[in-house]
Amino acid sequence: MIDKNRLFIIDNKRIAFFLIFVIMFFITEIGRRIYRPYIYSNDIFDYWIADTIGNLTGTIAIIFFDFAGVNPKHRQGRIFLIIITLGLIVYELLQYFSPRSILDWRDMIATLIAGLISWGIYEFLLKKYPEDELTPHNTRYSQ
Repeated sequence: MIDKNRLFIIDNKRIAFFLIFVIMFFITEIGRRIYRPYIYSNDIFDYWIADTIGNLTGTIAIIFFDFAGVNPKHRQGRIFLIIITLGLIVYELLQYFSPRSILDWRDMIATLIAGLISWGIYEFLLKKYPEDELTPHNTRYSQ
């Protein structure tokens, strides 16, 4: 399923995947360590963003980290995106059976929304960097 030749090609799309991962990772950590405590300590109602920020931005980070590592073709990326999103929702459902975790339907909705946002970003990047124009990043400047 994974094209081994694509694993070692660094192109603009793959760089974009990695940058999205890094940005979403930092937003997730800032949300968990700064935003969430601030919202909780000041008793602000933010439409459950503080509660679900890990699922919302973390899901996007996970998806694009995987894309940056695998560099999937168009159809494979869609399949990965669906599997990752559904896998995270199933993980959330399995927390019902864990003695210390709480099943939170808001986290499942945030994960689904993040999957849809990721789908939109992925489709945008595929239009911006079509498969037939993919060339290794380092050969672009050597010509």
